[in-house]
Amino acid sequence: MQIRLLYQTTPMNVITYVMHKFYCLAQCAGKVTHRNDLQRVYELRDLLPDPVPPGAYFANFDETLTSYAVKKKVFLEIEEDLQGLDHDAWAFLKKELAPLLTAKDPDRGWQQLIDKLNQAKGYNHVKHLGCTDVRFIPESRMKGHRTPDIEAVDGNRAILCEVKTINLSNNEVVRFRSGGVGASADRLSEAFLGKLRSTVDGAEQQMLVYNADKRTRRIAYLVINFDDTLHEYADQYAPQLEEVAAGYLARGIEVVYDTGGGSEQLRPSSPHF
Repeated sequence: MQIRLLYQTTPMNVITYVMHKFYCLAQCAGKVTHRNDLQRVYELRDLLPDPVPPGAYFANFDETLTSYAVKKKVFLEIEEDLQGLDHDAWAFLKKELAPLLTAKDPDRGWQQLIDKLNQAKGYNHVKHLGCTDVRFIPESRMKGHRTPDIEAVDGNRAILCEVKTINLSNNEVVRFRSGGVGASADRLSEAFLGKLRSTVDGAEQQMLVYNADKRTRRIAYLVINFDDTLHEYADQYAPQLEEVAAGYLARGIEVVYDTGGGSEQLRPSSPHF
């Protein structure tokens, strides 16, 4: 009766209206569900205009979350990382992430944004070690002076953590974009190991410059995206990674590898990866 009074419509228009209302309610319900599940992810989404402009990170976000269960699973994992941050840490990281929401690289996509999000993984690792006063370190204003990402306190000594992400090789990026066929090796190449050592060297230098006290505990947290994206050869890679980690442990640097299945601190004789 209310529909007829409002619209004075034919039965077909009434049916169309009702169907449209149910569709809108379903859409709204879906959005509310996603927002409830992904509260901090949506805080990032809300930094952008509504509707999200084409080319920005969260374009068509609600629709694709509903359509692709795998995407929802990935963002639930990101949300879990972000929920581990305290209020101040989240405010800091959110501010750092804001300009990257529209900074898509033509070749490597949203790599800068994802690399920055990975800092939450390092923060949570330090927190789970039982450290206190965990916080992100603002970037130095001194030209050429790079600070580590995270500092904390462990009893009577300082903790530093630098988060680094090792991404796909240029060759793999080209192959992926061109649709070419690739093949994975069962051992890490010398080129990759060289890149790995260079990355840890950089993290070590950043931490030493920031705090040279010998009592300081220094952690290089490495998020690794192998060219072997299916991780078929992860077990075969483990001994090589352990060997690299052992060399740095002797220098006072703890190397933590995160390869997508959770982090694993690899040391000599470690049975896990």
